[in-house]
Amino acid sequence: MAETPRIGIIANPDKPGAGVLLLDLVKRLRDGGLTVLLEERTAALVKLPDGVPLDQLSDRIDLLVVLGGDGTILWVVRQMGEKIKPIAAINTGTLGFLTCATAEESGQLVEALVSGAYTFSERLLLAGDLEREGRIEASFVALNEVTLCRAVASRVIHVEAHINDKLANRYTGDGLILSTPTGSTAYSLSAGGPLVQPDANVFVITPICPHSLANRPLIVDASNRIIFESPKQRDDLSLLVDGQLVAVLSDNARVHLRRADFSLTLVSMSNQDFYDVLHQKMGWTGTAIGGEG
Repeated sequence: MAETPRIGIIANPDKPGAGVLLLDLVKRLRDGGLTVLLEERTAALVKLPDGVPLDQLSDRIDLLVVLGGDGTILWVVRQMGEKIKPIAAINTGTLGFLTCATAEESGQLVEALVSGAYTFSERLLLAGDLEREGRIEASFVALNEVTLCRAVASRVIHVEAHINDKLANRYTGDGLILSTPTGSTAYSLSAGGPLVQPDANVFVITPICPHSLANRPLIVDASNRIIFESPKQRDDLSLLVDGQLVAVLSDNARVHLRRADFSLTLVSMSNQDFYDVLHQKMGWTGTAIGGEG
């Protein structure tokens, strides 16, 4: 990372006030002496010249500022893949677990980027391949989770989980999630999975509405090779990657999952940590000793 990083900016144009915030951010960063490049659609949003195509942006910057919510970050990761740069995200969405500043705090983020008063958080990614009839049909990378779940019908589905070629369990219910630590606060949490510290080197297997009380979330080391297998059954299954539909499975299929060869670096201001996020975003404060309620 350069001492004075070259900054790229990608904004979600659908967020209210994105243009006003973008113009203010560009001015502040340039006034601070930083080089700023805008992705071409982002530049067009505020009619600035010299926008850079997304597939060329990574080669010309050191750090990426994203204006949007968690969904925008997931989109950027999908688009840039292995060329992804460290991301400092300003939340113009709703929850914003992965962002490091709100729109109101954008000035503080600029000061941190100019002065170097920020820290990095490395987030492991999931890599996967969909195999059908002995052929790989699709490959993908996920930041949060990969899910096999029922497509439309109300009947339960069946999914097998294999770890390092050994059958771990057969799950019956609404589906099965493999989550990263980052994704532990997303779909997995809603399905009853545990909160996991972001830098933990683990994956979480979380059943969705299992039909056996014995089927509980399972934490496994991220060095394991994991396969979700869907045996032939009456109803179709959906393969979702970070909430996006990749395929509908009507016959036997295997989803091969492993830790990706590259990771995502998230930028945080120096006064932030994982527990601050839990306190702010989830109201995770507990009950004071001797207090009421």
